[in-house]
Amino acid sequence: MGDQILLKPKGSIDLGNNACRYCKQGEHVRRHGFGRGGHQRYYCTACRRTFQLNYHYRAHEPGMKEQIVEMALNGSGVRGTVRVLKVGINTVIRTFKKLNPIQLTQDLDTLEDAQLICELDEMWSYVGNKDEQVWLWLVVDSKRRKPIAHFFGPRTDASCRQLLEIIEPLHVAMFTSDDWGSYKRCIAPEQHLTGKIFTQRVERQNLTLRTRIKRLHRKTPCFSRSREIHEKVIGTFLEREFYNALEA
Repeated sequence: MGDQILLKPKGSIDLGNNACRYCKQGEHVRRHGFGRGGHQRYYCTACRRTFQLNYHYRAHEPGMKEQIVEMALNGSGVRGTVRVLKVGINTVIRTFKKLNPIQLTQDLDTLEDAQLICELDEMWSYVGNKDEQVWLWLVVDSKRRKPIAHFFGPRTDASCRQLLEIIEPLHVAMFTSDDWGSYKRCIAPEQHLTGKIFTQRVERQNLTLRTRIKRLHRKTPCFSRSREIHEKVIGTFLEREFYNALEA
């Protein structure tokens, strides 16, 4: 038998490498009038959705939301993102509010480690002004030298207990921290070592976070104005850089 020839459905068009932006199929796409900006619209008969290849407003372009998040994770502020990407400030803020980062690593090697040793520490930043301090509690795997969990909360015993509840599925064998009283009151003495010599890795991660994320700088005119966005942007950085080992 000879090679079969595949015929396109009647009325379909050739978009080249530009397939449907939703189902990624190109053979079911048809022209569907024009949008308000005068650009050609297309209709996909496979997923029954409409889309455009060109937009008057850049925020509608494929991949724009991902660029907004990437700029935030690499030290760009809201207004800097607006200037570079030529999008509205409300678009940037709405993109941040839709983030939903996880608080615990998904790395199987870490989850299955029966002799896990973790370093605990907390670092402060602020929202709006320096009187509104926000504390980031961080857990670092001493063996793999990377964060595995985090929590935002005041510097209290209640926040320490919530952090320990988040990492409870890890079955941590030993904790190390500085001399902050909350750790001594919330962790059993036989599982706890204190001293700066035991927190070198978590302190190194604190410096990395302050270097990479502008919102954590202590002496800068660039700071968060919304606690919700502050927590979601920092949480997303931790999730993408350290937690999602299965997707890397």
